[in-house]
Amino acid sequence: MNAPRPRRRTVALAVVVTSALVLSGCSGGGGTTGTGGTESSDALTTFTPQGKGSVDKITWNVFQGEPQTVDPFHAADYTPNMINSNMCETLFVQTPDFRIKPNLATSYTNPDPKTWVYELRDGVTFWDGSPMTADDVVWSMNHNLTDRTGFYGYLYRNVASIAKTGAAEVTVRLKQPDHLFNDELASYAGVVVQKKFYEQHGKKVGTPDVGVMCTGPYKFAKWTRGQSISASRYDGYWNKELPLKVKNIDFTFLTDDSAITSGLLSGQIDGTYQPPTAALAQLKASPAGKLHSGPAPLAVTLVVANTKGAMGNADVRKALQTAIDWKGIGKQVYGGEGTPASLQTVPAVYGFAKDELTTYADSVRTDGTPKLEEAKKLLAGVPADVKAKQISLVVPQQAETQQLGVGIKDAADRIGLNFKLNVVPATGYSNYLYDPATRGDTDLLYTQFWPNIPNPLDWLGITAVSGGSFNQSGYSGIDDLYAKAVAEKDDKTRAGLVVRMEKKLHDETTPMFSGIQLTNDVWLGNRITGAPAAFDYVYYPWAAHLGGTGK
Repeated sequence: MNAPRPRRRTVALAVVVTSALVLSGCSGGGGTTGTGGTESSDALTTFTPQGKGSVDKITWNVFQGEPQTVDPFHAADYTPNMINSNMCETLFVQTPDFRIKPNLATSYTNPDPKTWVYELRDGVTFWDGSPMTADDVVWSMNHNLTDRTGFYGYLYRNVASIAKTGAAEVTVRLKQPDHLFNDELASYAGVVVQKKFYEQHGKKVGTPDVGVMCTGPYKFAKWTRGQSISASRYDGYWNKELPLKVKNIDFTFLTDDSAITSGLLSGQIDGTYQPPTAALAQLKASPAGKLHSGPAPLAVTLVVANTKGAMGNADVRKALQTAIDWKGIGKQVYGGEGTPASLQTVPAVYGFAKDELTTYADSVRTDGTPKLEEAKKLLAGVPADVKAKQISLVVPQQAETQQLGVGIKDAADRIGLNFKLNVVPATGYSNYLYDPATRGDTDLLYTQFWPNIPNPLDWLGITAVSGGSFNQSGYSGIDDLYAKAVAEKDDKTRAGLVVRMEKKLHDETTPMFSGIQLTNDVWLGNRITGAPAAFDYVYYPWAAHLGGTGK
């Protein structure tokens, strides 16, 4: 379900990067996560400073372009989720500090290994004023279970039935124990929509003429195709703890870096997540607003797509990983916003296994500098015919991804691997990830990955377990451990199983490389402040925190 989410907009330009550019310098960024409203120039912050006043209307750009739909069951990418997260709510919510908390469900119990019981919040209404009921929740969950065209049905694979068991109670019965399912309800696997609205409009839900009917702090107002989606504040919203100081939001769809930068600096666009990398220095120096950076569950990495070629040899994989200048790539390609990752899973999603995974990650930590002699030693024992096989990497035609590809090719060349870099149009790149016929015998694929929720089992289930949408090579080495972990109730025992899985993936350097972990950027013009700087805008109502600055 996870698409090849590019960090920035698609730019169709040729990029010529010398090896010296990629391999020079050291990684920037770093710092600590704060929870207050201030930050130093090199620190990360969770929230930007709180707003002080109301604002009638703002313009916010969604950098990936116009969505195809705002139906949350079919939303699994930056643009639709960035808009939907303010309109449609979930049973649990994942907060900007990467925790999962009650939301439309106030509590849950797990009376036996195959049963989850949810108590629903009272006083929640849809935008038309009608109350949210257990019937709406059951319908919404069953829709995820049965709609084969939706993105989140695979998370219901262990669900046997969903039923209303009280006026404000819903019970889910499982085919087998699943301790990941409950947390997944903080993604759109747990979204709640109005049953009546969906039954009335059917497949037209999510389109410009129909929109959606949900319970969130902002309600769908208008979709002007090719121009903007407008949302207005829902004054009957149940959560009075959220500021809700902005009355109206126009979400625009600019994708050109120059146009976005110009709009931000001129004040025509009040804010955006993920402003263009090329403009970061200019934005940091501008008096027109402020650029903030926060922690994120984002990783730029390479996916092993073919184990029949040279990438089927563990020493070849380890050698290439060791030779890549991940530190230089983080500094030069990602503007200092990327730092080398110790594991395939990044710290923001360590979740229940935070202590155990942090300890293990520290034990294998690397500064990301290339170690060419070590890489050559790894290759010394590889059969000549294996080492001679060509290794192909496909990247989309974007400035950053092309530079990344050049850096990886340089590393391969330096240690004597037969390496080919293929650059393909960004608009068709997802076909390489999801269509085996398009992918063919491609050995490596670029991706920028983020998971559904801050839980390492979600990350591993998508990337390294049989059937995972980002497990293109069909790797099955942790399947048994994963099944045990999902079925395990005790957090400590489950965390131990997660560490064993991460260690196996690290030692084998598959099915993903440990690449670059990224921060999240948000630009706020002088009129507004308050948005989370942490990467949480895909499922959390971030716009509800916005307010005026009085400027």
